[in-house]
Amino acid sequence: MPLHDVGRGQSGEPSGPLKIVSLEGTLDGRRLRIARLDGALSPADGGDAARAEDLVATAIEEARATGHTLALALSAQSGQTMALDGFKALPCSEAACRTVLPVPWPKEPAWLRAGDDPLRCVPGLRPARPDDLDEVAAIHAEAIAGQRLRVDRDRSVWDRLLAGRERPRITGDGDAPFWVIERGGRVDAYVVLGGGRPTARWREHGARRGAENPLADLFWSVLAWARGARLARIEGWCMPDTLTVQPLYPTSDRSRKGNVPMLRSLDPQTALPDFRREDECRLGEIDAL
Repeated sequence: MPLHDVGRGQSGEPSGPLKIVSLEGTLDGRRLRIARLDGALSPADGGDAARAEDLVATAIEEARATGHTLALALSAQSGQTMALDGFKALPCSEAACRTVLPVPWPKEPAWLRAGDDPLRCVPGLRPARPDDLDEVAAIHAEAIAGQRLRVDRDRSVWDRLLAGRERPRITGDGDAPFWVIERGGRVDAYVVLGGGRPTARWREHGARRGAENPLADLFWSVLAWARGARLARIEGWCMPDTLTVQPLYPTSDRSRKGNVPMLRSLDPQTALPDFRREDECRLGEIDAL
C-alpha cells in the first residue's frame, strides 16, 4: 500500500496535507489500481476552498500519471464535498447502538448481565495471532468476492492491524480488540475494533460462510468490552445483520451523511457503474480511512 505526499514546494517539502495511498482493486472483474486521497479536502476539514481544490486537482494528475484508474476520497464528516467535483458518491450506511439501555435487554446472555469476562465465557473467543491472519484474510476475501467494486487488501494491512498500528488507543485502556472465534480447529469469525471516547468503532467483522452464528457471540463480547471500558456507544459503517434481523439488540441504521466514499474515474475508457446498492461496492473503514 504505497503512500506519497501530493505536491512539493521549491524546497522539496510536501506543500499540502494531502497524500495518495495506492490500493489494488477490482471493478467488474477487471484488476486495477485505486488512488485513495487522504487529507483535508474541504474547508470543513480545516483548509480553504481554493487550496483544497488545487491539491485535489494535483493529486488526480499525479494518480493518473502513475497508472491509477480510479480515485477514491471521503467526504468531510459534515458531508461537504467542495473539493471533490467530478467524484460520485457511493451508497453507504452506518449503524450504532448504546452500550447500556434504560432497562435490561432480555436477550443478553447471563454472563454479560453478570459483568463477566467474554474471553473466559465465550467458547473459542481469543485475541488474534499471526498464524490466524491467512484464515482471517480468506474470510474477508470471500465476503467481498461478489462485489462489483472492491479493494483487494494486501497481507501487510492485516499484519499492521494485528500490531495495533492502525487501531486507535483508548487512553488508559490499551488497544481495542482484534478477536477471533476458533471452533473445530479453525477460525470461524473475527472482529476488529477501534477505540475512542465516548464511542468504540466497530471497524470490521467477518464469518466463514455457513458459520455465521459466532457473530452474535462476537457482538456480545464487544458489548462487554465496551461496557468495561465505560464507553457509551458502539458505532460502525457495517455491523452484523443479525443485530437488526432478529433483532439481537436495539441498533439504529441510517444512510451515512459524512465520510461518504466518493469515486472518480481517471481513465476515459473506464466508465463508473451506477451503483444502486451498498453490497455492490461496500468499502470498509480499514480500506477507506
